Amino acid sequence: MTDFFYPTIRETQRPVAVSIESLFVSQNIQSSHIKFIGQSVFIQAMYEQQLKEKFEYYRNLWITETMFSSNVSEITNNSAYRSIINLGYEVIPFILEDLKKSENHWFYALERLTGHNPITPEHRGIVNLMKADWLNWAEENIQPYEN
Repeated sequence: MTDFFYPTIRETQRPVAVSIESLFVSQNIQSSHIKFIGQSVFIQAMYEQQLKEKFEYYRNLWITETMFSSNVSEITNNSAYRSIINLGYEVIPFILEDLKKSENHWFYALERLTGHNPITPEHRGIVNLMKADWLNWAEENIQPYEN
């Protein structure tokens, strides 16, 4: 089986004379590859599994590193917590699932990822009520919610 080589961004930025035809072929290969990944149930499931594993790794690291801290700034500025945020919007279902089961401080991550903050002013500082605000908001706004 032949392995295909897909140039990285860095490699495509080299000052090299490239014919219009080869550029056209390269762009179509990349476009087809992206469409294939998006439409393949197997590849999509594999991607979601890898994302979940990364989330779990960073979540466990974050909990271990901040378990004795009550400083919200220290908790949310932790590198593992930031890595979870950097995983992007697709990690939201994993965060919400964890929020259902725990009292972990996911509020900042959810706000960064969604651009919303449904916590009412009177609920600020009361974890159970903040948690309920987010879970209610997610049920109405995140589709599909189950994971």
